[in-house]
Amino acid sequence: MKSAFYCSLLVIIMTSSCRDSKKTPTSTKSEINNVEAVPADSDSSQLVSPLTTTPSDRQTTTGQLLSLIRTQKMEVEKMLLSASKTEANEIYESYLKSNEILVGKIIVSESQLLDKFYEADAQTQSKVKKLRALLNKYDLDYDEVGEGIVEIKTKNDFYNDIFSNYVTEDYKEYIAIKSEEDKVSYSADASLLLPFEKIGERVMLWENLLTKYPTSKLRNKIREQYQSYQSDYLFGLDNTSTVEFQGSDKSYINPENIREFNRFMNKCPSSPTNRLIKIFVKNFKDEKIRSLIDSVQQKL
Repeated sequence: MKSAFYCSLLVIIMTSSCRDSKKTPTSTKSEINNVEAVPADSDSSQLVSPLTTTPSDRQTTTGQLLSLIRTQKMEVEKMLLSASKTEANEIYESYLKSNEILVGKIIVSESQLLDKFYEADAQTQSKVKKLRALLNKYDLDYDEVGEGIVEIKTKNDFYNDIFSNYVTEDYKEYIAIKSEEDKVSYSADASLLLPFEKIGERVMLWENLLTKYPTSKLRNKIREQYQSYQSDYLFGLDNTSTVEFQGSDKSYINPENIREFNRFMNKCPSSPTNRLIKIFVKNFKDEKIRSLIDSVQQKL
């Protein structure tokens, strides 16, 4: 069963596009009415084929995609019952990619409605509410990412609920942290939605995870997230920058950020991030400061 399912996931990953904008979205009404187009108790190997071999002039409906999401989740849960912890890690990696692709296809399928998400007319809002109720049945919800963009995502605890009791400790902690962080909106409209102190806490959380599991297969993902938080902590985003009057002789680091940098260094005196803070404070007026920070990050 395991090898067959791995093959099924691989086929989806290799032949599916997460957001194929060239496809013509189907109407919301027909999608919602087609929820049971694929029986929820069908064998997963049979469900993969309709998705990957659908003729190019015909798009899989939201209903079919939702049924496939449900069936693959059930199949994964069955596999985990007899899987070793390292096998569970592999199942997580494969399932994450496969499920993200399916969710991406639902975003494409529902793009017309998502584009009108904030329109106030009663008909649109009725469809928005109806689709949300449907998505919730499959552990999905809207993701309001800012700048008028709305997508669809799995609920925050989705992967944690499925895998926490089966994977190795490094995967367990990684999945749990991602789940917890996703419960709070991080950024929108080129602005950070968390105070810099909270971002500093995330820097330390991921730094500790990287230190705790130096040989983890997740190391690259952990490091990537860690460095992303470091950069946001130092620079902010366009509308919540740590520096005022960027690029001019009058530029300066906001006093609240200076205080936060000092707090961080006092609380975490041995953190490698302190080196980045000192370099940033000394060289923030340099037009190549981002490149300088990036180069130092790679050596930490």
